Amino acid sequence: MLSLPLSLLLLLSIHLSVQQFPRPCTTPEALTSRLCCPQWPGDGSACGARSGRGFCQEVTVSDLPDGPQYPHSGMDDRERWPLAFYNWTCQCAGNFMGYDCGECKFGYFGPTCAETRESVRRNIFSLSVTERQRFISYLNLAKNTISSDYVIATATRAQMDGANGTVTPMFSNVSVYDLFVWMHYYVSRDTLLGGPGNIWQDVDFAHEAAAFLPWHRVFLLFWEHEIRKLTGDFNFTIPYWDWRDAKDCQVCTDELMGAQSPLDPNLISPASVFSSWK
Repeated sequence: MLSLPLSLLLLLSIHLSVQQFPRPCTTPEALTSRLCCPQWPGDGSACGARSGRGFCQEVTVSDLPDGPQYPHSGMDDRERWPLAFYNWTCQCAGNFMGYDCGECKFGYFGPTCAETRESVRRNIFSLSVTERQRFISYLNLAKNTISSDYVIATATRAQMDGANGTVTPMFSNVSVYDLFVWMHYYVSRDTLLGGPGNIWQDVDFAHEAAAFLPWHRVFLLFWEHEIRKLTGDFNFTIPYWDWRDAKDCQVCTDELMGAQSPLDPNLISPASVFSSWK
C-alpha cells in the first residue's frame, strides 16, 4: 500500500460535469481563430516572446492510433487535445510555463525562473497544530475563491459552434479548488457519443492506462502550485497520510478531513469546516 495525498482523497469525493480553459482564450475571437496565445503582462507580447519566455506555436499531436479500449474517433473533445478548441498555443522556453509563459516550472522561482528551492513533503501527523490549521484554511480558501486565471466550459465545442462559423462561448467561473475537481473528472469521465444517454463507459484515461501515476503526480503539482499562488506561501507542500498500517481513517477527524456526523453516518460532522462545502 502507498501513501495517499490528502488532496486526492477530497478530489475523489466530488464530481462535476464541466470543463476548464484560460480566461483570455474563451472569447469569441479566440475560439473562432482557435488561437490561445495570450499576452504576458510583463512585456505585452504574446507568450512573453519579447522577453524570451516563449512563442506562439502551432499545436502538434501524435498520429499514433488509440488502443483497442477506445474504438472511437472524432467523437470526444479530449481526442487529440486541444485541437477541438485550439490549433495554436504558447510554447514556453527554459524554465517558464503557463498558458502565457508567465510562470515558473515546478521547482523554479524568481523573476527569471532561475532560482531553485527544495520542497519537502511531510506526514500530516508530523505537522504542528498551527501547520495543520494552516493547511485546512488553505483548502477552504481555495474552495471559496474564484479562479482569476481559468473558467470551465458548460458545453462541448460542437454545442458552442453556430451557423456561418459563429461561436457562442459557454463558460462559467469556478473556484480554485473546484478547478481541480473538474480536471480529475474530465480526464476520467465517460466518452460522450452524442444524444441523451449515448456514452462509452469502457475507458478511464486517468486510471486505466500507463499514465495513472505520472498524470496524478503532475496533477498534484499543479494543484500545489495554484495554492501557492493563491496564498503567497511558496513553501507550501501537500502533506501525506501514510495509511499502510492504519486500522481506521486516522485523518477523519474534525481537525483534519472531518469526522462522521453523529446525526447522519453518510455526512461529515457539522463541526468540520468541510461540512459547509457544496
